Formats: sequence, structure tokens, C-alpha cells
Amino acid sequence: MNKHEIEARLERSLRSQVRVPKLDGRFDAGVWARIESAKASAAAPAMPPKSAASKWLLTSNAIGAVITIALVVYFGGHAFTGVEVNAALPVPDVSPGFVERAVMAMVWPVTVLALGVGLMFTSLGRRLRAEYF
Repeated sequence: MNKHEIEARLERSLRSQVRVPKLDGRFDAGVWARIESAKASAAAPAMPPKSAASKWLLTSNAIGAVITIALVVYFGGHAFTGVEVNAALPVPDVSPGFVERAVMAMVWPVTVLALGVGLMFTSLGRRLRAEYF
């Protein structure tokens, strides 16, 4: 037996083992109905409601954009017009070394907080959140 005869025998054997039902017009009608309903639903996609997080993100972006524009106008106007604007801002006097001590006092709490937030996005953190929160 050559390769073609073996393939032909396997093909006949497979065809005799697998019985495929004959499809009538109802199947075609059902398929076309599903296609039409998919087209109708795709034509007018439903907008999901905005979440609170997206509203906060939009608000914070708008505030950031306003501050950026104000700073660009202020410093750009100051740099390009040569007009000096002296605004007396009340700046509190701090003792020498206070800023360094404040920064050193904040280093470890900020580090622990950052590691904790990063941990919450791991599988261990997800299990802890599901267990305790």
C-alpha cells in the first residue's frame, strides 16, 4: 500500500464514523438573524456609566492643566516681557536644619507606605485584601 491508498482508507473510515446532520433553512435563518442582531447592537454601543475613579481622574487632570497653564503664563510672561511682578508672599521663617530633620523623619514612613502599596498589587496582597478588607 502506498501513501495515497492509506490516506484514502483513513478518509473513508473517518467519514463512516462521523455522522454530520444535514442543515436546513432554519439554521441559515438563525445565523443571519444573529448576524443582523450583532450589527444592530454594534451600531449603537451602550456607553458604560462613568465610575467615581474616572471622575476623580478627570478632575485631577483638569486641576493640573489649569495650574500648568497658570505657571506657564506667569513665568513665560515674566521671562518674555521683562516686567517684574513683586508679589510679597508670606513665607514662614524656619530654623536652620528643620527641613533636613523633617525629610529624615519622613523617609521611613514613606518607604514603608510605598512598599505596602506595591505589595497590595501582588498575589499575596490580593489574598490579604480579600481576607481582611
